[in-house]
Amino acid sequence: MKVIIPQNELLKTLVVSSRSLLNKANLPILSNVLLVSASNKMEVITTNLETAIRAAVGCRVEAEGRVTVPGRAFWEYVSQMPDLDVVVEKLGEEVVLSTKGYKARFATLPPEEFPAIPKITGGKSFKVGVKSFLEAAEKVAFSAAQDESRPILTGVLCEISKKGMVMVATDGYRLSYHEVPIESGESLMGMKLVVPAKTIIEVSKIIGEVGGEEDGMVSVVVADNLSQVNFGIGNVEFTSRLIEGEFPGWQKIIPSTFVSRAIVAKQEFINVVKAASVFARDSGSIVRLKLDPSKPGGNGALGVSAATAQVGSSDAEIAVKLEGKGGEIAFNFRYLLEALSVTDGEDVAFEMNESLNPGKITSLDGKDKFFHIIMPVRLQS
Repeated sequence: MKVIIPQNELLKTLVVSSRSLLNKANLPILSNVLLVSASNKMEVITTNLETAIRAAVGCRVEAEGRVTVPGRAFWEYVSQMPDLDVVVEKLGEEVVLSTKGYKARFATLPPEEFPAIPKITGGKSFKVGVKSFLEAAEKVAFSAAQDESRPILTGVLCEISKKGMVMVATDGYRLSYHEVPIESGESLMGMKLVVPAKTIIEVSKIIGEVGGEEDGMVSVVVADNLSQVNFGIGNVEFTSRLIEGEFPGWQKIIPSTFVSRAIVAKQEFINVVKAASVFARDSGSIVRLKLDPSKPGGNGALGVSAATAQVGSSDAEIAVKLEGKGGEIAFNFRYLLEALSVTDGEDVAFEMNESLNPGKITSLDGKDKFFHIIMPVRLQS
């Protein structure tokens, strides 16, 4: 194997592929990248057995071949080389990487030991706009569980419906819902898959690294047995397992109606919650929200407070446009701030019922295409 390739192109490809690389693996081969040269390109392939990346880069191939090299050391050395053409050549049991004034030798492992990367043939496919995918990743994936005790909750439910692709994530304490327009056929209607939230996040990062255009598309191919999914972005393919199991009936936790609805300036809402968080940090991260309809002038007020015996207390109030009787409710302030940070527009709608019922935050700009549900904390007297 021998290829000649621009250093900057090789480095960009290695950085992308490193997202499925294990630096310390029980199987040494999983710490290596597989380099495959043929025609006028070289493929850089990595896997951690949960995900796999196949990234192609154009180059001059003087000898075709396959070889594996230590992944981290290889890309770190490439990052220190000058922006010139570099030569990657297998000589005996080593790979020599060289350019003007630089030469390094890397040990290899047999490419036959590298795990086979499954290729999804046939399957079901659709496309998502790059901009829509990035927006969905930001608005939904953070609500998935970090705790592996219930694996199904570490994923994002993706369901094809007449609305496009409905994406839902919940960790049991909050829930994010977002509708994503897609290009697909009628045959996909009703298809459900649970994609690991980590996969959604990694694909969004890869889009940024490969310079995906906002008007570009992400191609998605799902295996017929719903065991794997492949995301294609330019010359990069990201393959991931899907999570098996039945996603919980999330619709049941969303109240059909709310007795109070307030239109709140988003930045003011964020500011008063952050102020209260100074005191909430030492009292279970709890902040109290009070919707008060009794203010003069036909408008209401939103009060946000927190207290802890060791530090003190905080009370703040902002004007809102309020419909309904108002009431009190308490939340984890971090859940509030995370939800508000991904909600579009200068104003948001906050809705509630009683103190033990979920609250809802909705973007006024996106109508019903996005909303966030937060479970309350029981108020103490």
